[in-house]
Amino acid sequence: MILRKLLPAAACIVSVWSFAQIRTGVYFSSDKQYREIIEDVGNPLPGKAVMIVKSFVPNFGSYIWFLNESKAKNPAYLTDTPKDLHAGIFLEDHGGLIPQITFKDFAKGLGQPRYLINSCEVGDVNDDGFPEFYLTYFEESDGLDAKPLKVIVYTSTGGKTLSKSKITAWIPFQEEDRYREVKDENFNGLPQKIKLKAEKILKEAKEGLK
Repeated sequence: MILRKLLPAAACIVSVWSFAQIRTGVYFSSDKQYREIIEDVGNPLPGKAVMIVKSFVPNFGSYIWFLNESKAKNPAYLTDTPKDLHAGIFLEDHGGLIPQITFKDFAKGLGQPRYLINSCEVGDVNDDGFPEFYLTYFEESDGLDAKPLKVIVYTSTGGKTLSKSKITAWIPFQEEDRYREVKDENFNGLPQKIKLKAEKILKEAKEGLK
């Protein structure tokens, strides 16, 4: 069973699932658990968390995934309120946080990255006892050039180390352009079940952009 996130409009609903004893909760700013996490460990990234995901993983510990937005640091003009994205997965340790891996992307000029919250997921599709974290975001921009839709997959490489893999769909906005997908070397080396899951997320996210 795979955890599926809810839109912020449904922030009053908290989803808690179990899979192979991995317990994961998804929290938004209106949730009591969201506020408790911030009070307990703070906010380790710039800006405000759009969503917080907490996963207890037996034999590894409790992981907290922050997906934050902050005011854009660079001049940006695509929207009235340009935002930078900051995300990170942290391991809880005696009331503190140990960084495991981080992500950031910035608004600039007529470009604006945005999370596709409905397509950010946590699951253990290859049944190895450690969850995969799927971060999905779209880079909006002005003009008719092809625009990237990305799924970043964070997985365990053994022990408590996380690795990053990425699949990118280039969405065409002109008839002469063709849809294409680009997979990095790490993605090609993922277990088949994880690759298929990421490709499914990408496909569904692409359909949601129409």
